[in-house]
Amino acid sequence: MPLLPPEPVWIINNQTLEDYCQQWSALDAIALDTEFIRTDTFYPLPGLIQVGAGADVFLIDPLEISQWSPLAKLFENPNVIKVLHACSEDLEVFKLLTGTVPRPLFDTQLAAAFANLGFSMGYQALLKHILNIDLPKDETRSNWRQRPLTEAQIRYASLDVTHLLEVYQHLNQLLVQTPKKAWLDDECLSLTLNVLPYDPDNAWQDVKRAWQLRPQQLAVLKALCYFRETAAREEDVPRNRIIPKGSLWPLARFQPKAINALREIPDMRSSIIRHHGEQILDIINAASQIPAEQRPGSLPPPLPKNAKDWGKQIKALISQQAVELEIPLELLTPNKLTSPLLRSWLDNGHFSLPDTLTGWRRDIIGPPLINQLNAMEEKGH
Repeated sequence: MPLLPPEPVWIINNQTLEDYCQQWSALDAIALDTEFIRTDTFYPLPGLIQVGAGADVFLIDPLEISQWSPLAKLFENPNVIKVLHACSEDLEVFKLLTGTVPRPLFDTQLAAAFANLGFSMGYQALLKHILNIDLPKDETRSNWRQRPLTEAQIRYASLDVTHLLEVYQHLNQLLVQTPKKAWLDDECLSLTLNVLPYDPDNAWQDVKRAWQLRPQQLAVLKALCYFRETAAREEDVPRNRIIPKGSLWPLARFQPKAINALREIPDMRSSIIRHHGEQILDIINAASQIPAEQRPGSLPPPLPKNAKDWGKQIKALISQQAVELEIPLELLTPNKLTSPLLRSWLDNGHFSLPDTLTGWRRDIIGPPLINQLNAMEEKGH
């Protein structure tokens, strides 16, 4: 027998949205979700916004709404907790529509990880685990911008928020009397602080094998990545429609000077050469002549083999901390922690925490990890 959500209330005009936002502002918590399309665009195209309030489900049609300030005001109301699951892309949709994001935020996927139920749990699995409810997932890839939506789409979208507040209450109860609740709050707040960041200056540092390039080549790489990032946003197309990811390194390395030479670059499709070829050549030419003192410094090479044993030690120490704290290792260990720790040891002969490790993790991981590593170093590993 199919799981049936309550009959949703449609919100398809500005006045109705304002009226309901005023009602929701009196609640302790609301559930939120979005449906969107992101196949041929840089930014997500909103198709639907779902709101769970008490036992009711509301569907906001973003194709019909033009005044988003009431929802923005609700998002910024500190007295209403906004409950979402795995919300990073939802936050982008909300930022684009309303200019702001929901705060305070309670992400049930993160909360499940802090409660040690599992890392990166899908909503379907979480609902099964907590409420023993089987949620169908049969409309994930459907066209959410079509009108009218099908009955199956409406049912699917409604179910995504029907039980979300129950899940929130259960998880909050598990965490509220523990230090983990403050860690969760810290983590959820950090999610809301860098939605749709715009920093094309640093995009070049993420290109694989960039460490193999000389400073003159890195100047070209940086200029190409800047253009790729800004043009993708301006044209609202995926980055690979501007310059394919696999073309960036060879373009910087070989610096072609003619359209025919671009055709020799891996992944450079004819459509890209037709639309952006001349511009790419101009960027390469200009960046290749940047004075030496203005070029980026060389990137450090991969860590040497003698650092691998230390990497294993770091992972083992953090794994032990995760077991003691009863949280998943993946939650405790942020990206790019091991490498900067090892580089600090290689450069200075002792371990120090990178500035990128902040918040609750720095407090929890930091002192014991650094003390143990430096003690091991003094004893000769």
